[in-house]
Amino acid sequence: MSFRNRWRRFSLFLILLAVAVWPGTWAAAADGAALKWTHFTIADPLPGSSWGTGGIPLADFDGDGDLDTVVSRRETQTAYWFQRKDDATWIRHAMGKAEGLSNTLGAAALDINNDGLVDVVLSRVWFENPGGLGERPDTPWPAHAFAGGGHDIVAADVNGDGRLDIVTYHGTVVSWYDPAAGMKQTDVGRGADNHGGIAPRGVGDLDGDGDPDIVIPAYWFENPGEGAGTWPRHEWPHKAVAKASYGTSMRSWIVDLNGDGANDIVYSDCDTGWSHVYWVENLGKAARWRRHALADPPTADGDVPGTRSFHSLGVADFDRDGDLDIFAGEQEDPDTYMTAQDKLAMKPVGLKERGVFWLSSGGRRPTFAPVVIQTDNPGWHDATLGDVDRDGDIDIVTKIWNKDGPTYHADFWRNDTPKAAER
Repeated sequence: MSFRNRWRRFSLFLILLAVAVWPGTWAAAADGAALKWTHFTIADPLPGSSWGTGGIPLADFDGDGDLDTVVSRRETQTAYWFQRKDDATWIRHAMGKAEGLSNTLGAAALDINNDGLVDVVLSRVWFENPGGLGERPDTPWPAHAFAGGGHDIVAADVNGDGRLDIVTYHGTVVSWYDPAAGMKQTDVGRGADNHGGIAPRGVGDLDGDGDPDIVIPAYWFENPGEGAGTWPRHEWPHKAVAKASYGTSMRSWIVDLNGDGANDIVYSDCDTGWSHVYWVENLGKAARWRRHALADPPTADGDVPGTRSFHSLGVADFDRDGDLDIFAGEQEDPDTYMTAQDKLAMKPVGLKERGVFWLSSGGRRPTFAPVVIQTDNPGWHDATLGDVDRDGDIDIVTKIWNKDGPTYHADFWRNDTPKAAER
């Protein structure tokens, strides 16, 4: 390898965490691309004072053209929607209460009753958008019980009828629910005793036959067509974390990462310390795979080595150069009690959580260089991607689960990165 190539690789690895900071804004330069993100608070503190926060779907609930969000709290057994007025102003409104919210994490936004309004599903309950929220934002949302819920809830058109369905996974069984058939439940199959695996986008066409399949740790389920009948279970090369804090768990995203026409699997370990991020290359109709480990983010001066739980995962063109990048945020969570059970702590003691982008080199054989845009509070748990402010790029909304800072909070990260052609 030439000196020039060695130097280029070394420069990419170091990738400038050069974080030029001014109030509320983080900028990082990497391989000629300038990432710039501005942080805004949606709510700090959230209602309640104890751990457990569900959500955080994005949708235009009030019909004003931008994206709002939803957060539920276990302690208050209440779901809230946050109406975006501008980047810095989000107004909290109570949606309603439900017993299922005392044990909830996952959530999804979709039009369940086919009335043209976006509803919200959480654990064992879905809230019906009452309409007219632009004029009457405090109108209660009718609550409807249903059988599904748990750690992961995903909206996807499983049966190809043109309407979004609900897919859930918690522990062992993957199920899907058909809103067009009165929330009819179909059990897809079983995995090992996992903590989670299908969120935020672990439903997609892996075998190239045109219908969505479902991925969990170590296995993927083949849609038999229209979601009906037996779903064959196939293996894929998932790599678990030994002695994981809460057992094997991952965040997943099915996407054609390298542009070869076949959907791949991007996943991050989560709910455990010493998590990592991978992309698993689909070498043809999900029959053969190649797993690629992404480099862990570099350790900043004064921090401790290691990684936390990468519970936030997303794939998009974050640096606006035309290829797909990967985001993962480390969880804000102080749990260490599981070490008495010979398991890993949720974090190496003293490690500050980070928001990390792995920027793609592009092409059929992409490499991914980690760029840290933020360290320490506000931390991350679940994150949802969307063009919140309608400016044509992908932003991030996030919330935490178990605080290691002073308060429970939800946050908006606005993408201010210029297009590649404008840099």
